[in-house]
Amino acid sequence: MKLSDKLIALRKNAGMSQEELAEKLDVSRQAISRWENGSAKPDADHLLQISKLFEVTADYLLNEAYESDNDLPKVKEQNHILHSNLTLIAIIAQASFLNAAIKPFEPSGIMNGTELVIKLVPLLLCSVWMAYNLRYEKDAVQYKKNSKIELLYCMIQLNIAMFGYYTEQYILAAILLFVIVMVYIFYINPKYMNRQLTKKQTPKD
Repeated sequence: MKLSDKLIALRKNAGMSQEELAEKLDVSRQAISRWENGSAKPDADHLLQISKLFEVTADYLLNEAYESDNDLPKVKEQNHILHSNLTLIAIIAQASFLNAAIKPFEPSGIMNGTELVIKLVPLLLCSVWMAYNLRYEKDAVQYKKNSKIELLYCMIQLNIAMFGYYTEQYILAAILLFVIVMVYIFYINPKYMNRQLTKKQTPKD
């Protein structure tokens, strides 16, 4: 199998369009098109990026003797849905504990030591879990982008929680938290963070 055919197969297997692959490799879509039609070949640096992105060896890409995924080295399969679900569970759990942390137990409105442990420790653990799930993103550029987006998301959630706590607008704060979580899961994650709720359809190009 030629390098051009392997690039097409790997890209489509990952559910990427030529534009998406070009963005990840920091090249033009035309460059991807030339690589895939065989009129040009990626240089050594881009071959290394491709091998890391799709988790194959350079030997697999360059050796035409490897005709299928059954040949060595075998293309590693990733469970993107599992990884995405782990992230979504952490997001939902964090939002739930954040909502629980807004309204104080004590009539005085001041949290005691027990309340701090019950409310804030689980919230902290869920936030750490969210950050830990970033390890599934192998692309360095996307990893940095996701880190910034998650930090911004957490800051927005924290501000909503503080608003609800100090103004005692608990119901409004809970609604805002729910809306932010839904937008984050169903819009921000798939559009900007490379996290799909379901498998992408194979692009036609």
